[in-house]
Amino acid sequence: MRRKMTHHLLISLLFFLFPLIFFTEMAMAENTKISVKVGVVLDLDTWGGKMGLSCISMALSDFYASHRHYNTRILLRIRDSKSDVVGAAAAEV
Repeated sequence: MRRKMTHHLLISLLFFLFPLIFFTEMAMAENTKISVKVGVVLDLDTWGGKMGLSCISMALSDFYASHRHYNTRILLRIRDSKSDVVGAAAAEV
């Protein structure tokens, strides 16, 4: 009789604990942020390059402020072309 109660108790715990652990793991996986690196090559010595970088940064900030549930995050890798677009692009490849 005692073995049967222990067996039922063990099975009951498994039925209650397994879903709890499973759904906790799923919730933790949903909160994980995925970073995607994106390269940006601009001539930061010019007004256009500075303005472009400012606009890209503000656009990303505004997007993630209104879409907090997105798990993917774009990380900008900014490089200054120093007025040599071909050299800057070749250095990143």
